[in-house]
Amino acid sequence: MDFPIPKLERLPIQISPCPILNAVLEIRFVTGEDWALLPGLLYTQIKERYPKFENLPIAEMPEEIFRIDPNLIYAPRMRFLGQGFIVQFGPRVVSLLTRDEYPGWQRIKEELSWLLERLKLANFIHEGERLGMRYIDFFEDEDIFSRLVLDVRSGGQSISGVEMSFATVFRNDALTARLSLNNGALVTRGNQVVSGSILDLDVWLEASGFDVFGDAAERFEEAHQCNKEIFFGLLKTDFLDSLAPKYE
Repeated sequence: MDFPIPKLERLPIQISPCPILNAVLEIRFVTGEDWALLPGLLYTQIKERYPKFENLPIAEMPEEIFRIDPNLIYAPRMRFLGQGFIVQFGPRVVSLLTRDEYPGWQRIKEELSWLLERLKLANFIHEGERLGMRYIDFFEDEDIFSRLVLDVRSGGQSISGVEMSFATVFRNDALTARLSLNNGALVTRGNQVVSGSILDLDVWLEASGFDVFGDAAERFEEAHQCNKEIFFGLLKTDFLDSLAPKYE
């Protein structure tokens, strides 16, 4: 099957207001070290930029639960707090997350490059299992289904005007993408809870598609480009125009 999302000739470099709630760059890995040693190995290398750390609530669960539940294998158990970014960490996963306002892809690339160097120095990753880039976008007071070229139907009739969620997975060459949509989302902004729609797009490579300390930065670049192509390809022309797109 052909790639199901239209590809635009030009992709914006910015839209306003920026809908990005979070950007997450994740590497799942194999290690021979015990989890008890890993936080110290990582902290030694990143403490200059990430001096504060804290356990996530999941860390309080009994170790036996982690052993018997395969869904928890890649769950982060702690996080390190830095200026503009967070590093989340678990026995088989490390991820870089944006904090507060989205800083732009160039700034993320710079931080990613620094983190990859520090992970190499920490010397606990034997090989990578998965490389992923996830963007979570929120559109306040919007029914995202009416704004996309995607059409959800039942019995030949288009479904609209009701609370819906939708998820699908598709391939784009070596990359796999999972798209999730929800038009009944609630997000806290300041002291207010606002309603709208979530567009959640995760793009990843399996183990054979990257080398953590060889070409991971380039593969993240490809995942980012794929994410952009899918995101902007999904938007109807009039909706994209309403977001004041800027081009190079």
